[in-house]
Amino acid sequence: MFADTGTSAWLWPALVGGGLAALALLALVLLTPVYKHILCAKYLFGGWKAVVPMVSCLPAALGVFLLILVFAIMDGFAEETRKMTRGTLSDIIVDAHMEGLPYYDELCRRVEAIEGVEAATPIIETYAVARIKPRFGFVKPLVRPCRIIGIRPAEKVRMGRFREYLKRQRPEAYPSADLLRVPERISEASGEPPRPGGIPGIGLIGAPMAAAEPETVEAGVGRRVAAAAGAVVMLIVTLFVWRAARRRPGHVGWIVGAVACGAACLALAATAVLTPVHETEVERDQVIDVPLLGYGDTLVVSTIPIRASGAIATEPGGLPKVQSRALAVVDYFKSGFWEADSSNVYVDFDVAQQMAGMTGGEGEEGAELARTNQVHVRITDPARGKDLCQAVEKVWFDLVREKGLATAPRLTVSTWEEHQHMILSVVDMQRNIVALMLSAMFLGFGVLIALISYVMAYIKSRDVGILKALGARDAGVGSLFLGYGFIIGLIGVALGMTGSLLMLHYLDAIEIWVNETLDVDVFPRTMYYFDNIPRNISPAWCVAVGLAVLALSTLASAVGGLLAALKQPVEALRYE
Repeated sequence: MFADTGTSAWLWPALVGGGLAALALLALVLLTPVYKHILCAKYLFGGWKAVVPMVSCLPAALGVFLLILVFAIMDGFAEETRKMTRGTLSDIIVDAHMEGLPYYDELCRRVEAIEGVEAATPIIETYAVARIKPRFGFVKPLVRPCRIIGIRPAEKVRMGRFREYLKRQRPEAYPSADLLRVPERISEASGEPPRPGGIPGIGLIGAPMAAAEPETVEAGVGRRVAAAAGAVVMLIVTLFVWRAARRRPGHVGWIVGAVACGAACLALAATAVLTPVHETEVERDQVIDVPLLGYGDTLVVSTIPIRASGAIATEPGGLPKVQSRALAVVDYFKSGFWEADSSNVYVDFDVAQQMAGMTGGEGEEGAELARTNQVHVRITDPARGKDLCQAVEKVWFDLVREKGLATAPRLTVSTWEEHQHMILSVVDMQRNIVALMLSAMFLGFGVLIALISYVMAYIKSRDVGILKALGARDAGVGSLFLGYGFIIGLIGVALGMTGSLLMLHYLDAIEIWVNETLDVDVFPRTMYYFDNIPRNISPAWCVAVGLAVLALSTLASAVGGLLAALKQPVEALRYE
């Protein structure tokens, strides 16, 4: 996942969280009496009943582990979705819908003059039907719906990651303006009349097929994790059996059991440390789109032009006037965003304008004006998107008044997030719901810590009575349990955060091990375009979860502190 451990993304949240915990612990030591720390240590590590508070670390650790792990994966899905949807769009989209808007070149020049705008370009977008005649003779011709996207390649490249998504990678020195140009060798080899170039999405002209793709992973990580988890469990069991053996001197069975558990714990720990980890190549089942058309093959697209009034262009007999063009495939397009990859066909702006029926004069009397569907705008600071949307609207209204347009088309000026609101909102909603459910579950862990604190106050009633008999105040005895809760939370945060960050670091290797061991497919590549399980570790979220767990554990232990503070010395020492 990360190239260098020293610069890993999980290292900084761990350091920040550990630093905050260390500062809080130092403040607790300096601002409270020494006897409280001695008693906290005695409660945690003294006597056989110390197992009870140690167990209370597990809910805190499990809560931190789940909150960081699940949120990182869900946030990774959301981040990857945002990258894919943004890659096909620009920062601001001026949409005139199917009616189109005139004077688009002048509008682009005026928009580019706005402070904070880098570039603007017109885009034609219209619905069409593609007829695909595969190069394989045994596959029948296909007819699929598509969208014609008319672009000026040199300007489109400046809008986003369009060039990165082209499968036929060209050197950087290759001019972007020639991305749609049909090479002469292709035209001569086909023997057909000159055809404009087209770049279809790989999902549109491809046939999905299952294939085993090689992938390099770290073998042995899963066995290490399983052995380490087993060692921790056996360590806890060993402590239980050993304390039981000490309370029953002479019982050989308990001693033998403790020795056996200890040996098993050491064996598992040695396995976790000594298991070799090495890179190996495995085959993963994935779905790939096999292109049915090669470079230079013909793709026929047909569309129905729509006039500026919204009426459909018709033939003299009243039938719709269909525009068909034969395109030469000059490249493939794959962004990872299925909606674009399975429907878009990029062609030259002038070609799309003719097919959509948006050609016209430049203001001649009675002539229909040339139009475009959209204007894409790239800005320097995405945070100013909404303000610049208002500035673009003002520029359009000024242009309409200057040109004296009697009926100006209705425009929708929005940022790319607003344009893709439905997709992004669904992903964000899923992430937020999962985080909310885990947070609610974590509140249950807080209740469990409160109950354990109450039991501890009851178990340690003798110690509480002695402290009060010696003059300890109610507030001091109560705060003793707050310190106990803080230490429990601190241990839980350390265990949970370490486990979750290591899990995220080796997630791919662990996934492979689980798939091979349990014969399941945890993350099927046949359903997703992602090569690996996406994850995005947020340092702010890690620190927030750590602080929340510390606060919750400390506050939950106030239940036991309140019980201890209200207990009278005579009542506590009555049976001692």
